[in-house]
Amino acid sequence: METMENTSAVASIRNNFSSWLLTLVLFLAYWIYAHLANNSIFPAVPDIARAFQNTWIGSGFATNVLPSLSNLAFGYLLGMGGGVLLGSLIGRVSIIRNITSPVISFLLTIPPIAMIPIFLLIFGVGQQMQTAIITFATLTYMLLATAAAVERIEPTLMATAKIYKIDGLRRFFQIILPYALPRILAAARVSLATAILVMVVSEMVGASRGIGAQILIAQQSFAYADMWSGLVLVGILGVGLNFIFAAVEKKVEKFLGRTK
Repeated sequence: METMENTSAVASIRNNFSSWLLTLVLFLAYWIYAHLANNSIFPAVPDIARAFQNTWIGSGFATNVLPSLSNLAFGYLLGMGGGVLLGSLIGRVSIIRNITSPVISFLLTIPPIAMIPIFLLIFGVGQQMQTAIITFATLTYMLLATAAAVERIEPTLMATAKIYKIDGLRRFFQIILPYALPRILAAARVSLATAILVMVVSEMVGASRGIGAQILIAQQSFAYADMWSGLVLVGILGVGLNFIFAAVEKKVEKFLGRTK
């Protein structure tokens, strides 16, 4: 037993090392190139680290990072909740699905970033526009993914629910949602990456605060170390949020008894 546990631990360490090996190689390659090239567009790693500390830690965190995270959280949760509810309705009611299918398909072909001018006209520059575009980006994808997941529920499950007279909200929470939840969570993770992208780009349009705004200001001011530190921050946020999401997803799958 102890030998098997040791073997498993070694395999886990090997897999983790392999997954981070390319990242480490690219990091070292950039460090060496930036040091030798002496190119202001590609600042040295210590310069980026100092810019990161000065720009994003302390007062910079409260001024620029927290508003971005607030917009992201509110818009993402609103879009995900609305997408799941509307998607469940569309997936279960064929008449609504047939009516809305062309509109949803059309909206999905439009990149959310391309909708920013429309949202600017409606909401103006500021937090409302940024939250609204994040909500739109999340909702459209979640709506389609949820509708597809709910539509594919096994007919035997619905027949069993009918036999046992499980109707209304009980049917939704006890049968439909647990069955579709793994696919919904997978869609939610993809939507999270899109929401982060939209958050950054929307802040580059007329905003004076936020991660995207500071990245753009740094680029226009030729403060390339500050610009790169912003890109590093976006990457850290993406990886960190994805890690948290993956942990939550595993907990949910374990709770549903679908852990492999």
